[in-house]
Amino acid sequence: LKSGEQPFPPAMAEPRPRSVGGLAKDAPGGVNLPKNEKGGLLITEEELKVAWNFFDTSGKAKLSHSDVKKRLQTFYKDISTREVRFLLNNQPEISFEELYALLKDNQLTNFDPVKEAFKVYDPNNTGFVDMDLIKTFFKDLGYGDMSDEDARIILETADADKDGRIGLEDFRMMVPFGQPVEQQD
Repeated sequence: LKSGEQPFPPAMAEPRPRSVGGLAKDAPGGVNLPKNEKGGLLITEEELKVAWNFFDTSGKAKLSHSDVKKRLQTFYKDISTREVRFLLNNQPEISFEELYALLKDNQLTNFDPVKEAFKVYDPNNTGFVDMDLIKTFFKDLGYGDMSDEDARIILETADADKDGRIGLEDFRMMVPFGQPVEQQD
């Protein structure tokens, strides 16, 4: 991996402080997520930068349709041109500042980004990350073959409840976004 490059979104990172923003009380599964000033899901510049860096592999400060599609096809084999255009706000390319301006004032209230990201790693809906799929992602992203030992280390590191699998709550603890906050009175 290049310095600072993330092998797959979301990468392991320190979660955001639990006291940021208000609560999205109607988040699915009873997870209380920080809210922005419009009542939607709080997206910080720091969180978005993690995702941006995954897509902007050449460091050119703008993402094109092909940049986004190439990286997303690792996880979503059938992503359409229309879906990628939608993600870029129907523009041929988008800058970080433009993307952040689009997302910061969203009004998403019934959305759990970690749960949605987890679905990519659990395509068979077993409730656990498919480690063979992780190996495939690494290879498809150009990082080469992942050894069984590397997979075991990832599993042991991410398995917070030590049940030998990576479930949604284990996954939630290792991503840099969508962290629940304690309910405020």
